[in-house]
Amino acid sequence: MYDDVILVMRNRSGNEGKEGEIPDNASMWNILAGVCIYYPLSIGLTFFQKWFIKSYEFPLLVVTCHYAIKYFFAMIIRFVMEYRADRRTRISFKDQLQWLVPIGICASLDIGLSNWGLKYVTVSFFTMAKSSSILFMVTFALLLHLERWRPVLIISAGLITFGLFLFTWRSAQFELRGLLLIELAAACTGLRWTVSQIIMQGEEKLLKHPLDMVAYVQPWMFLAILPLFFMYEGSQLSFDKVTHYRNEHAPFYVLFFISFGGLLAFAMEMAEYLLLVYTSGITLNIFGIIKEVVTLSLAHFINGDYFSLVNTVGLLLCFSGMLLHAFSKRTLLKARTKSRMPDRRRLLTDVDA
Repeated sequence: MYDDVILVMRNRSGNEGKEGEIPDNASMWNILAGVCIYYPLSIGLTFFQKWFIKSYEFPLLVVTCHYAIKYFFAMIIRFVMEYRADRRTRISFKDQLQWLVPIGICASLDIGLSNWGLKYVTVSFFTMAKSSSILFMVTFALLLHLERWRPVLIISAGLITFGLFLFTWRSAQFELRGLLLIELAAACTGLRWTVSQIIMQGEEKLLKHPLDMVAYVQPWMFLAILPLFFMYEGSQLSFDKVTHYRNEHAPFYVLFFISFGGLLAFAMEMAEYLLLVYTSGITLNIFGIIKEVVTLSLAHFINGDYFSLVNTVGLLLCFSGMLLHAFSKRTLLKARTKSRMPDRRRLLTDVDA
């Protein structure tokens, strides 16, 4: 598989300049639409899940139900679209094993461990701990030759790591079990989005529509979370416990909150893949920083999360590292685009001659 990944990424080299160029009007509208849909949904889902899981003792059951809900809606919409238009994309089982299984497993563990970690930590702690996913993205990008090793990577990674250390230093919000769960989720995030970008932006474009991506990945996500779910929550399952919410028997409340969260997750994942199709990792990183600032601000004002001076310095160092990484890559891509311009002009001159 490693050789296949390298080959796909070499095929992408002809399109690398797009990340450093100004998108056309259609792409800009798609990007804006994706941002306006994804980030409110992402922030809203984080706070909603924290609120619900705080009083419900089965976070992995909630996530497992969300996967089933997302798959159900994706297949219903695909069926309607196929009935009214052309046949949707079909992926062979071999390609699914090669490309979608790694994404499904990583996405499943990412979401499952994140929800599990939210049970033990505050929203602000979760947000900052999860921001370390950029370190894992850089690591996997280097391993898969999507990035070249540069000194600025060491500096930005160091700023984020040290900033995260200061943010958690003697914090009243610190909880080791929650931190370990979230860091494992962050590692899964890094691998998940690295492979997803290969699939959705590569020359082969096995799956370029968000709906198809959601439909094909969910079954693997569902299968991946089942062992974890049965291992940690299976022995506690009973109808009475599953339908118990806030010390009351409330099956309709439980069903409603899980279904509502599943709908939010479905819409968010659609917008997430839409952004991955139309933007570069640079755009996602920059908007991600803005989203984290908003999330932390809301956590402070809504949930009363407290930051000491040392924690605040750590927060600023983390953001500085992420901004440095985004700025350096943007500069690199612009330089690559400019370096290709003389070759394009020379080619046009030769054709005219």
